[in-house]
Parts: sequence; structure tokens; C-alpha cells
Amino acid sequence: MKNSCEAIVFQAKNSVTHGQFALEACGADEIVVKTAYTMVSPGTELRVLGGHYGAEGNYPLIPGYCVVGQVVEVGREVKGWRVGDWITGRNPKAIAGIKSQWGGQASMHLYRTSGEDRPVLLPKGAEPRDYAIAEVAAISLRGVEAARPVVGETAVVIGQGMIGAFSAAWLVSRGCRVCVVDLEESRLERALNFGVAAAFSARDADIAERVGVFCNNGADIVVEASGVIPGVELAYKLVRRKPQAYGTQYVKEPISFYHGDWPRIVMQANYIDKITLNPFGFIPGEAAIIASPFDRGVEDRQAAVEAIRTKRIDPAHFIDLVAPYKQAAEAYAGLRERTRFSAIFDWSGAHHA
Repeated sequence: MKNSCEAIVFQAKNSVTHGQFALEACGADEIVVKTAYTMVSPGTELRVLGGHYGAEGNYPLIPGYCVVGQVVEVGREVKGWRVGDWITGRNPKAIAGIKSQWGGQASMHLYRTSGEDRPVLLPKGAEPRDYAIAEVAAISLRGVEAARPVVGETAVVIGQGMIGAFSAAWLVSRGCRVCVVDLEESRLERALNFGVAAAFSARDADIAERVGVFCNNGADIVVEASGVIPGVELAYKLVRRKPQAYGTQYVKEPISFYHGDWPRIVMQANYIDKITLNPFGFIPGEAAIIASPFDRGVEDRQAAVEAIRTKRIDPAHFIDLVAPYKQAAEAYAGLRERTRFSAIFDWSGAHHA
């Protein structure tokens, strides 16, 4: 059995169109999923649209990796999956005849049922649109978990795009005292609405000192999610320094005195520009734990689904535009121009042969 599908296509740099394609037949260990919703991962997809991440010279291509859909066919060797199951999916099998980065923005998909790209089952009775945020939320969750936040700790999140917004929400859900930094007032207001303690404008000339007042001149956790060099430079200024025994005599405590109590910096963004750091200037005091999470695993994705199910994360705070997939060009333009915070595509009108 073959299934036709429609897909959003990046035809060329900053050019968004659509196309009609045919899926391969369902493999023995695969499932076919009919898409209900997809979410744009703005940082990744806008950079692909702009020719970054290897996209230059590889157009046309199908972007995206955030899919919510329903299983409509199951391969003969598949165990455990049922027709009718709802899933959140990432990185589906590439559609023949067109390049993929990562191919999620389409109305039908083939998914393997093993490996890191296997789908995650949604709870019975789930509202599908609520789970469109799960894949992006799981990326931020992995970064926050890398920092091992403790109730009562102070955290700063620099940048309030999708990744930064989810990072702040996860830290709030873990009982941290959280403040955020961003250039845009609308994003700061959004963060205040989902429970951060304070929000500061990156336009302030004394932003480091301003945030320092909030976090007693040093945060236990700093998440850098802006993706730009000034954000990195601000991050190291805001992470706390270890306590020093200042007195009349110079004292250097044993390094073991501080084990298990180092501040944490989470480099949660991707950077187009190269970052050059001098460790003697970047690392506060004598040490900091620097985490740079890569992607997200099945367990992270399952944890994000569970947080949505139990309402620890409210999708309403992160869903801005819901539009028919044929309005993709306008939606990407809104994200690029920052008149939109997020975009979800509704695939209910897609044609399938």
C-alpha cells in the first residue's frame, strides 16, 4: 500500500512552498502515521530556511521534526502498536525524491518502531494539539535535567524563544526561583504569565547588575538560550562565584571543599558564530559545570508528554498561532519578523490518495 501526502517545502533560501509526494510502502517494522498537527521549531527551522545547518545547496527540502498524528497502518512484524494510537513523533523516515531536514512538516509519515527516532505513545483521551509542543519541550527538559536543579535554587534563563521559554518553565516546575532576560517585552510578559519571578530587558545598559540584584550577584544555574555571543558573555557574568574566606591573610581552601556545589551553566542554544573563551575569565572562581545538551532521547520525550498530561506544563502558554499548513509561508514570515512567538500547522485539510 502506498500513501500520498502533502508537505511544506523550503524551495530555496527564504522561499516556502508546498508539494505532493508518495510515501514508500509500510515496512515490516514500521508504522504509517497521519499527521494532525506539526509545530515549528523556530530556531532550527528558520536557520535552515536561511541556508544554515547544511541547507545551502540542498534545497528543495522538507523541514521540521515536531509531529502529532494517528497510526493508520502497522507493519507485519510490529508488536505493541495499534491502528488508532496517537503519537508524538520526530525525524520520520525521509520521503523519496526530496531531501529532508528533518522531514516532519508533512501530512503522512513512516516511522520505524525501534531506535531513538521511534514515536512516543500519547495518553488515552489526549487532546492532540496539546502535545504538539512535546518535542521542543523535551529539548529544554534535557538541558534543565543536566543542571540537576534543587528546590529553592536561583536560576537565570537568557533568551525567551521557544527553547528558553520551555527552560524557564521547567525550572519553575522544579521549584527554582527563576528570572529571564530577553530583548522583547512580549516574551518577558509571556514568561511572567507562566510563573517566573522576574523578567528583565536585555536592552538595559546595566543588565548584568540588574539581574545581579535579583540573584544576589550570582545564580546557581544560568541557561544560555539566546544563541548569540552577547548572551554567552552575559551568562558567565551571572553565574555565582564560590564563597571565599576573605580576611587579613590570603587563604586558598582545599579544592575538595567545594565538590558537589559548583554553579552550572547550560549552553542550550546552537551558535552560528564561533565562540572563543578564556577559561580563566569565563569560569567563575575555580570551577563551574558547563553542560551542552545534544538533542533529546526517548525518555526525555516521554517525560515531556507526562508533564503535559499532568498539567505541570500548560501548552496554552506556548501556543500562539494555529494555522492551516497551506499558510506556512505567512507563518514562517511571522516567526522570522518576530510578530509571532510560535506556530502550529493544522493538517486536517490535507489530500491523501
